[in-house]
Amino acid sequence: MALINKNDIEKLLNVQNNTKGALCISIYIPTHRAGHETLNGQDHTLFKNKLKEARILLARHDVADAEIDAYLKPAEELLNDTGFWRHQSEGLAVFITKGFSAHYTLPITMPDVVYVLDQFYFTPMLPILSQNGRFFILSLYRERIGFYEATIDRIRQIDISAFAPESMNEALKFTIKGNDQDFHHSTTTVNGSNIVHGAGAVKGDDEHDEVREFIHEIDNSLQEILHNATEPLVLAGVDHYCALFRKYSKYKHIVPQNINLNETAAGMSPQTIHEKALDVMKPLMQQSHTDSLSRYENVAGTGVTSEDIATVAAEAVHGRVDTLFIAPSSPVWGRYDAKSAVAEVHKDYQRGDDDLINLAAIKTLAQGGKVYVSSYNGLSEAGDDNGSVKALFRY
Repeated sequence: MALINKNDIEKLLNVQNNTKGALCISIYIPTHRAGHETLNGQDHTLFKNKLKEARILLARHDVADAEIDAYLKPAEELLNDTGFWRHQSEGLAVFITKGFSAHYTLPITMPDVVYVLDQFYFTPMLPILSQNGRFFILSLYRERIGFYEATIDRIRQIDISAFAPESMNEALKFTIKGNDQDFHHSTTTVNGSNIVHGAGAVKGDDEHDEVREFIHEIDNSLQEILHNATEPLVLAGVDHYCALFRKYSKYKHIVPQNINLNETAAGMSPQTIHEKALDVMKPLMQQSHTDSLSRYENVAGTGVTSEDIATVAAEAVHGRVDTLFIAPSSPVWGRYDAKSAVAEVHKDYQRGDDDLINLAAIKTLAQGGKVYVSSYNGLSEAGDDNGSVKALFRY
């Protein structure tokens, strides 16, 4: 299950920039994890219809039938993969160009759209990539290690079994003896606070080589998934183990406050984990948004802000956008001219156009800026004018 992140966006941008003259196909559909929609093949049918639309759009670009078949071959293979359609989340994004294809299952509902442009179209995914979009949860318990991707609305467990053990007991070879857990010639209490070595020798877990190695193993395993991610990571578990992970982890975006769970089936359910994580994350997300909006409002009208989409898009290309607020809207078609260093808005789509909101947001993210999606998490500060953007520049 591939997680979309900023590195993936950079890869997709490199592909589109290095595939000169080729069209870029972006397909989004809402999907379902389970239920009658999955049993009835609803997602499969919807994707099949999207491929028909893609064929029509490619033909409008004067692409020959044989070339259309070549473009869509990876999508047809995905369509025929029955196992793939049994393991969906809330949304699916598929990106295709000549000699390249990639797909991502997404934790938020996607629109039902297809775009055939000179660039990939990322706007529907911006809530995930935005500052107030996604966070991660790592549960550290003796009996269960779990990793989750979450948004305000959804949570899904990410399978890390290929990288990490499913429990500390498995990793450290604990065996249960009454109320204690015995590690080879040592004894560890149920809550993991002490390990006894031989006759009366006591060490804390933070001094125990195997426990430290386990923490390092989990951290290294997460790097296989997170790479250079910047989303917040919430730790769930015994405070002692959370403290160890925070001490040794290379990930720089761990939330200071832990969450504690009741180690029962209900207490460890994704729904319960999500609720407790939101108690921590919602105030942080809202505070981050409020602080950024206050910075914008304090200097609005002084020349370091703009609500004009053409200006914002051009400044984003130049790396000048520090913080961008956007509201979902229809695409604002236009084009950035590198020679004149300006962007222009077109009333209707013209070949070679980009959605300037898409352009501004992706360039801002790629260059270390912050993006907030306003109708996500109840935010509503952006206006209803053309483009629905507000930008705070770096200087």
